[in-house]
Amino acid sequence: MMKTNYSDPWDEIEARANRYSSKALLAMIVVIVAVWILTLTDFFVIDKLMMTNIAVVSVLGFLSLCILLRVIDNSKKWLKYLVLAVICVLCGTIVSALSFHAVLIYALPLVFAAQYSKQYVIWCTYAFNIIVVAVSSLIAFYYGMCDLNIFFVSMDNYKHFTELAETGYAGLATNPNPTFVILVYATIPRAMILALFAYMLSKITEKGRSEAAQMARTMMISETDFVTGVFNKNKYAQMINDYYPNLNEVGVIFWDINNLKEVNDEYGHEMGDRIIFELAEALLAITSDTRRVYRVGGDEFLTIIDNPSPEEEKIVEKEILKILSETESKAEACVSVAHGTARGKAADITNVVKEADAAMYACKHKMKSDAAESVHQKTATPK
Repeated sequence: MMKTNYSDPWDEIEARANRYSSKALLAMIVVIVAVWILTLTDFFVIDKLMMTNIAVVSVLGFLSLCILLRVIDNSKKWLKYLVLAVICVLCGTIVSALSFHAVLIYALPLVFAAQYSKQYVIWCTYAFNIIVVAVSSLIAFYYGMCDLNIFFVSMDNYKHFTELAETGYAGLATNPNPTFVILVYATIPRAMILALFAYMLSKITEKGRSEAAQMARTMMISETDFVTGVFNKNKYAQMINDYYPNLNEVGVIFWDINNLKEVNDEYGHEMGDRIIFELAEALLAITSDTRRVYRVGGDEFLTIIDNPSPEEEKIVEKEILKILSETESKAEACVSVAHGTARGKAADITNVVKEADAAMYACKHKMKSDAAESVHQKTATPK
């Protein structure tokens, strides 16, 4: 399965949790197969046919979930509920057959649920798991391996021990309502223990979520320009070293605001910041997973495109200029933006940026020349 880039960070968290679940399911399959092999070699005193049946059912079930997680977009919100529900049912099925041998497996669905970022996922899993506990406890008592096998060192079920008790064997008496006893004295204690698991795991999840959010805020502050909200020079340097050299090609657009110093001198730095912010806002409007914007100087910005399509940088350049022309500026000063594009091998991105910079300065020079020519023509025109 190819890794997908997600624009929403929570989609990435969801997908990552589902990928972890897929790996954990494979680990469960390995454990089940190992137990089955040990049973066949008489290491465990378990009915071989029963263990073989439960191994086949559980392995097929867990393997089907693994395949599902490989072929479906892992960021789908409903996927985790399906996965957790099936895991609850499969764990309950294992306990139904193996009874006391596998009772600890009831806690595994909660561990799976703890991988997800929301606490309510754990409590939803817990609620469904209690139903599974009640049903599987009854099935385990009547059809699985009875707990009395621990004492008698046998592999018999409930029916066998009931027949012995009815004949008065060892003075044993039968409970007239075993279903009620199982539901009350087996399900409730297990539910209480699982509630402790759920509570502790929910707190761990809450703590992890809080720490992740704090780390995300810290990272955002370290990577983002405070004034404009685009990536800063530190992030640009990191991407230049670690990310872009791994691509095939990049498209670069260099942006620079004309006459910003004059604006700051005449109108104040607050007006200059307003102009910078409006340019950054226009640049952010066309960002995506493959288009990123960096502020690399006071009034200098870069738009870098991953593996651009034919003429994509030119298309993006026109889009941004169109947005700027349609923007109702709150700045009193009338300014213009110089721009230049370049394209080249990603491994040589530093030189590609230099080419875009040179193209921007050529554009700036032409804009100043055109402006001077326009002023000259107006001055020279007779009244």
